[in-house]
Amino acid sequence: MKTFICCFLAFVFLGCGEDEPKNKPSTSPKPEATVETVPKEEHERLLAEEESRKLALAEELDQAREGLAEAESELSVKNETIESLELKILELTTAVETYRKQVKDSKDSLAALRKIGSAEYREIYERAKGLEAGAAILLFEGFLEKYPDSPIASRAKGQIRKLQADLRILQNRKNARTLRTWDVKLKGEGMFARVVDKEVLFELVGRPPDSSKKGSSSEFRQMSYLWKDYVLGQGGDYYDLVIERTDGKVDRILFSK
Repeated sequence: MKTFICCFLAFVFLGCGEDEPKNKPSTSPKPEATVETVPKEEHERLLAEEESRKLALAEELDQAREGLAEAESELSVKNETIESLELKILELTTAVETYRKQVKDSKDSLAALRKIGSAEYREIYERAKGLEAGAAILLFEGFLEKYPDSPIASRAKGQIRKLQADLRILQNRKNARTLRTWDVKLKGEGMFARVVDKEVLFELVGRPPDSSKKGSSSEFRQMSYLWKDYVLGQGGDYYDLVIERTDGKVDRILFSK
């Protein structure tokens, strides 16, 4: 009996020891954390490098800002230039349109102006064909008074000049003489023998010449005078009277067709 009790107590004590937890936390002390340090010189060097990088970045930032400001300024100038050019283009376009309108209006006005007096001129022109030169001149002068700005006015002026020339021819022919008559008249007044002023010759002929020209001689003063339709020829034809003089004396007279 005593032996049983001793075995039981030994079993109890041994069993209780085995039931304790196997993963019981360790109670050993943790190692302390260590902080790495650098020497003071290395620290100051790194700090200087960082400060230098910061200054460089600040300078780059300032340059970037200046470049941006310049770009904005250039862009503003370009925008102003573009606006100015666009305004000029608009002004030129407006001027061209105005010019085109003026040209069109001018063409329309000219077309309308050309019609002014057209019918009246044709009527006067046909009437003048059956009239004497003096009466026809009056008709065309009346047209010019009524339509002075008409483009056809130049035609009327041309007709007046032509009719006036015809009148002069008619007047010349009234005083025309045969060549022999002129020769006798000039010799009778001593035009071949004595020096006289040209005005005396013109008065003797009856009027100033229609044209004159100098001779080719450099030694003598040669002149040739012409009067249109002042010589009456055979068959009623008319010729120009030509009188040649040298040093104030008549050399010869002749007629020219």
